[in-house]
Amino acid sequence: MGEIIGAGLVSHVPTIMLSEQIRRELNHGKDTTLVPGLHQIRSEILDELKPDTIVIFDTHWHTTFEHVVDGRDHYKGFHTSDELPRSLRDVPYEYDGDPELGLLIEEEASKRTDTWVHVSRNAHLPIHYGTVNLVHYLHRGEKILSVSTAQTGEPHDFLKFGEILQEAIKRMDGRVVLLASGGLSHRFWPLSTIRDHEATDLSHVFTQEAREMDEKVISLLLEGKHAEVIALMPEYRKHAPEGRFGHYLMMAAALGGEAWTAPGRKMSEYEASVGTGQVHIWFDKPAAGWNA
Repeated sequence: MGEIIGAGLVSHVPTIMLSEQIRRELNHGKDTTLVPGLHQIRSEILDELKPDTIVIFDTHWHTTFEHVVDGRDHYKGFHTSDELPRSLRDVPYEYDGDPELGLLIEEEASKRTDTWVHVSRNAHLPIHYGTVNLVHYLHRGEKILSVSTAQTGEPHDFLKFGEILQEAIKRMDGRVVLLASGGLSHRFWPLSTIRDHEATDLSHVFTQEAREMDEKVISLLLEGKHAEVIALMPEYRKHAPEGRFGHYLMMAAALGGEAWTAPGRKMSEYEASVGTGQVHIWFDKPAAGWNA
């Protein structure tokens, strides 16, 4: 029987792929806390947990008609972002997928009539930097399974997929870590002024209201009040959380949804990135189980 052994809300913001020199130039001499946070997640958490599979809910993979799971068995190549080809280019990657878990998700989804899931095994399916950037920092041989974030999804849609994933993991043989790959509030400054807002200081979050809502969500996550975060979605969505916050909702549902009470711990500071809010928060598996 498979088990989920850890989970994290983890930023994949493109800045982390720049050199430290450039990061400091953009941030008035200081480095982002997101990069050391990723190193810490790898060395202090994943090296200890030794997962077999890492599931990444990728908010940069937008789908429309269904939740899509990448069910291929191996990935190798170079990634250049069509959004940011000047700075995020020629990133090498090579890792194994988890087609067995993909098949189990497909089987579990076929039992339901209230949502739509497609497991793609198409050799030409693109991959996205919401996956590649995290693989760059966190992968050490684990299988990687990427899941899209449906741009048409409502909170209940993401929660349903998380329930399907939970059942699929129970049927597999392996230890799984879940990574909700994406940010918090997610509005960018206009093109004419965006270069004035590349520093991490929270004054660069797009609005004060968005900052306050991000901080409220972070506080609830650190307290393990996941039911309150889920209930907050209609209000939070006024501030355009990345991926409609589907990355978090899918992860939360796989861990029990409103019954999930595990507290988080910050693995970075809450930072701004050209208007958006970014943070790493890790959730350890409680000794008595996720719903303890």
